[in-house]
Amino acid sequence: MPTLVEAVSLLAAVVATATGLLVLRGRRTSALALPLAVMMFGASLWAAARALLPVAAGSVPTTVVLHHLVLPGAAAVSAATFWYFVVLSGRRVSRRGAALLLVHPALLVVVLAVDAWTGLLLRVRVEDGVVRVGAGPLYWVHLAYCYALVAAGIVLALGAMVRTVPRHRRVYLVSALAATIPVVGNVLTTLVATRGQGVHLTPVFFLVSAAIWWWVERFARHSAVVPVTTRQVLEALDDAVVVLDPDGHVLDANRSARTLLGGPDGTGLGSSGRAWQDHLALDLSDPGGSTLTTAEGTALDVRATPMTDAAGRAAGTVVVLRDVTELERLRAELEEQASRDGLTGLHNRRSLAQRLTTAVEQSAGTGAPLSMVLLDLDHFKTVNDTHGHAVGDRVLREVAALLAAATGPGEIAARLGGEEFVLLLPGVDVVDATRRAERLRTRCARLAVPAGDVTLTLTLSAGVAAHAAGGTPDDLLRAADDAMYAAKAAGRDRVTAAPDGARAGRVPTPRGPVDASRPAPA
Repeated sequence: MPTLVEAVSLLAAVVATATGLLVLRGRRTSALALPLAVMMFGASLWAAARALLPVAAGSVPTTVVLHHLVLPGAAAVSAATFWYFVVLSGRRVSRRGAALLLVHPALLVVVLAVDAWTGLLLRVRVEDGVVRVGAGPLYWVHLAYCYALVAAGIVLALGAMVRTVPRHRRVYLVSALAATIPVVGNVLTTLVATRGQGVHLTPVFFLVSAAIWWWVERFARHSAVVPVTTRQVLEALDDAVVVLDPDGHVLDANRSARTLLGGPDGTGLGSSGRAWQDHLALDLSDPGGSTLTTAEGTALDVRATPMTDAAGRAAGTVVVLRDVTELERLRAELEEQASRDGLTGLHNRRSLAQRLTTAVEQSAGTGAPLSMVLLDLDHFKTVNDTHGHAVGDRVLREVAALLAAATGPGEIAARLGGEEFVLLLPGVDVVDATRRAERLRTRCARLAVPAGDVTLTLTLSAGVAAHAAGGTPDDLLRAADDAMYAAKAAGRDRVTAAPDGARAGRVPTPRGPVDASRPAPA
């Protein structure tokens, strides 16, 4: 008659089978479902074989078969447990790994086929009509291998638990607990069996383990998703993340960092303990945000965060790098657009003021010459009144193109307002600036702008001034403006240089700051 242990073993087989069927339904959506199902079916086979032994007590062949069925069940449980924990830890079982896992069950089947004659796994004897089964030499090899697989799987799970996000750590704890319970039962069974007792406790512990798995699958659905590890989070980031030791050597880096700093294949970063400066010339002594450009032209936003241990000692630095090349390009494009005149594309008045201040400071610091040419189109109001603003705008664009073509590196062509334009010429003295203004006047006179049935010709008046010691940006602009008005007063279509006093910042005719909206002389 079955004892309580056998009854519990049968119940364990039923619960394990039900749990396996429940889990198996999710095999297409979860990589954990199939190994867990195999684990449960193996446990069911093991427990059922043990539960049926009292029924077959009078039959030697049946008793031997049931004892032999326990061993494939144990092999399935141990292999599936290892497989489950490999997947749970974020890895995958390769084809080679799967083939290696199948070696033990395959050899087990071969040995079982001849075990009745060899007794390598189980030694069967009949004493007074009672079948007694003992362990053969290969049984202990089989047992040690199963223990090793389960232990390796639990170690993988505990290691992955440390790396996972906090809310997923309980998945590893529950899984490790459910896998450990049958091992404890089997160890106890082995100890009892070696003392001559015929009580087998492993299936009883399987009931507890299967109940745990049933509960988590019925209510927690642990096999529905593989827990997320911090490594997976880092690898999923587009931002490059690099971990440095206190001396600035690379300890670890995610995939984006390996690609960004270690070359296309990511080699050479974090694998040799090389210093951070070998990859990017960045000073991390002042943590915070900064932007740098690599030799390849990639703009990087860099954020460095120092780490300390529990005692407050420096433990290293986490550096996060984000590729902001496109953002910097858009920002530069917007800044360029904000500094340009919408009609002509030349620098606008605001941009001119900024660059003029910088140019004056540099001239004052280095003693290099700095000149300005202020140009005004003659009788432009008549063009607008006679031919309309569309033609007037076309005239302004033609003149702007002429000025843009005449500027060299470091020089600025700007629209001051209305029909007034400015050339800012760092490194050019007043004599050369006057010559260049005269060439521009001549080229402007050659322009022919169509306006309906007629073709317009243009003239301009220009004033030239040079910065000298003690002068301010306003002084230079005012002196050029005065010289331009002197050209207008002298008959237009000419270039006039400001007198020496004006170039030195001593303006003989104080008229206040230049106002682009004031009317030019007719």
